[in-house]
Amino acid sequence: MDRPSEEKTVWLTAADEHKICLYCWETAEKPAAVLQIFHGMAEHAGRYGRLAAFLNSHGIAVFGNDLRGHGKTAQQNGKPGVTGKNGFYRMVEDQYLITKELKQRYPEIPVFVLAHSFGSFVGQEYITRYGNEIDGIILSGSAAQIGAEIRLGKLLSRLQTGIWGEEKPARLIEKLSFGTYNKKIAEPKSSFDWLSRDETEVRKYMEDKDCGFTCSAGFYYYFMSAMLNLYDEKKLGNIPKNLPVYLLAGREDPVGNYGRKVEKLYEIFDSLGQRDLKMKLYEGSRHEILNELNRDEVSGDILNWINSHIAI
Repeated sequence: MDRPSEEKTVWLTAADEHKICLYCWETAEKPAAVLQIFHGMAEHAGRYGRLAAFLNSHGIAVFGNDLRGHGKTAQQNGKPGVTGKNGFYRMVEDQYLITKELKQRYPEIPVFVLAHSFGSFVGQEYITRYGNEIDGIILSGSAAQIGAEIRLGKLLSRLQTGIWGEEKPARLIEKLSFGTYNKKIAEPKSSFDWLSRDETEVRKYMEDKDCGFTCSAGFYYYFMSAMLNLYDEKKLGNIPKNLPVYLLAGREDPVGNYGRKVEKLYEIFDSLGQRDLKMKLYEGSRHEILNELNRDEVSGDILNWINSHIAI
């Protein structure tokens, strides 16, 4: 995604002294709302500049950090794809640190979250802990991560960490996780075609040195472990019933099993009694809906949803 000229970065320090890079796209005037972005696996927050520029033009300030093991945060602290012990839950706490920072910077301004792909699972965990701290969440390219493949992923990553350590790239797990994602695409031109129908956007991803790397065995171990605990009924019961939740995904997104796991996630939220729950599946779209051919439609839907909740 293109980066607007007004983009800047600041650094925050987590409780464990980990340095977190935060991208800031602020509006010239007092914003009507603030959007905090949780990006996906093997990418970085800088890719959301195009969305930020659009939302800025409509009075919404946008912030997003490079997660542990990603982008400038990884450059400052270590290696790409390496998140450290309990990395997944530490990422959740990093997001809360940023939320608090944004609420201090913009008191009485509503704060919304847009959480994409891997970031959406961070977001699902986040709202079981801190759902009362935000005014709504958009889960993009998400899914209900329930199934035997999660247990297998945890087992394999635990075996690898035991043999080679947590920082070793988990190439086998990566292949098992993503190796079939192009299966429904006729004559794919790259291993990343499942991201978008827009060949230019796929090429930009592949040429970005901070994208497409292999995450570590430790990254997967803590991620899979968290997923096995996420859908506990008591834990999910901590999500505020009045928290607005908006699920967005491409119908041709393999992460959401072509809509089926997104619909399952909707059913889970609905069974919890969420009073403001909405889902939209974009026909033909793949995983990165903000980099898809219909990205203007998606950006407009995000803007309209935020605006519809500002005065609530």
